Amino acid sequence: MAKNASTANGWDEEYRRGRWSFLRDLSESGRYGIIGMWLSLNGALDKVLDIGCGEGLLYERLQPMGIGHYVGVDLAPAALGIADVDPEIAALRAGDLHTFTPDKGETFSAIVFNEVLHFSDDPAAAVTRYLPFLAPGGVIAVSMYSPKRLESGANRLIARLWEATDGPDWEVLDDYRLTSDKKSVTWRLRLIRPAGAVTQDA
Repeated sequence: MAKNASTANGWDEEYRRGRWSFLRDLSESGRYGIIGMWLSLNGALDKVLDIGCGEGLLYERLQPMGIGHYVGVDLAPAALGIADVDPEIAALRAGDLHTFTPDKGETFSAIVFNEVLHFSDDPAAAVTRYLPFLAPGGVIAVSMYSPKRLESGANRLIARLWEATDGPDWEVLDDYRLTSDKKSVTWRLRLIRPAGAVTQDA
């Protein structure tokens, strides 16, 4: 398995070569469907921040569901250049998971980390960093690829994040272990929000 790029230039080259085009495959759609329904059923489609958005695939899947506003962030300008979004409701911004900051006063009904937290040494800290940008009642959706080898670095990161969000500072709204028999691949997905958060229906 090829090692992932670690710089914007490296990611740009991978997107230009089409390395990530497989993410459009039908067999990748399940996790997008789960995230979409999570946001829809929690009334969180008003304003979505997608960290590590790549080519904007999550936007493409949320747009028919009636997304209000979308901000996609990715390290690779080449990926953002491929994305096909409606500028009336969507904005694409180049930025890094660990340093990106929204516009002053900007908050989101949902923040999505879709296959990006493996690039953080401390995914729980990375998620917590975005709490100031979450609107009251907002939710955070996480999807992480889980290799078959249980002791892999990726699975250790998942375990650390799940342990942190099982703690008293978080409410776990849903938790999935999604396996594609077609691809023989497993993902872990979790929907969370800060403990004690006032929901929009309250």
